[in-house]
Amino acid sequence: MESSETVVTTVRIGQRGRLILPVQAQRATGITQGTQVALRTGPNGSITIEPLWAVANRLRAEYTELLDGHLPAGPALLFAGGRPVEPDVNTGLGPVLHHLPDRDPGTGRRAYRDDRGPVLTSRAVFAWLTAEHGTLITDALPYGVLPEAAVTDLVTTLARAGAHERADALLTDLGVLGVKMPGAARNRATLAEDTAVALDLIRTADTAGHLLTMPDALCAAAALRLEAGLVAADLLTPAAP
Repeated sequence: MESSETVVTTVRIGQRGRLILPVQAQRATGITQGTQVALRTGPNGSITIEPLWAVANRLRAEYTELLDGHLPAGPALLFAGGRPVEPDVNTGLGPVLHHLPDRDPGTGRRAYRDDRGPVLTSRAVFAWLTAEHGTLITDALPYGVLPEAAVTDLVTTLARAGAHERADALLTDLGVLGVKMPGAARNRATLAEDTAVALDLIRTADTAGHLLTMPDALCAAAALRLEAGLVAADLLTPAAP
């Protein structure tokens, strides 16, 4: 819900910090019982309450124009060179793609569990931010895991667009929306294992005539290790002749 109405009123904080929003404010913002909101503290004692749908809309409005020309053209979800990726032995990514859950027949959305969210690549996040996107990314985002390689790739893309100073705010907002960022690999053995698997995936893709980037390959390796699905955009592109 979006509204141009501005409501200015005063309320008193109750016991245990409880805040009751006036009906006018609820109508103007679409906040009702059960609505998930982000609460932020700011300088000089200010507090901002923002529904999660408003966080998502704000991010898309901010980054669509900002990243224009810095990302592959066109919407792509699990696409290879503009065509949907078919899980098969030629790419070596079949097991990862097959871990994506089926759609719930009642809602039509993919039924992710909180403890088994998919691995996201940075380009999947950018596709959600800047382009037309299918329900695959929208459904996955609140449960997704963004590995360190994807975070690094995301920050690098922002830096190339001259927006490196926005990285912390974007990552914070993604966390608000539910994206998990585990950070550095817990130990060197895990990092070495993922790197070895990633290199093997890159070689397999190269043999099949495709280009797979190291950040995406590391995300795929993490998905294999976690036995999770992989949600990506422009995952594979045709290798240069």
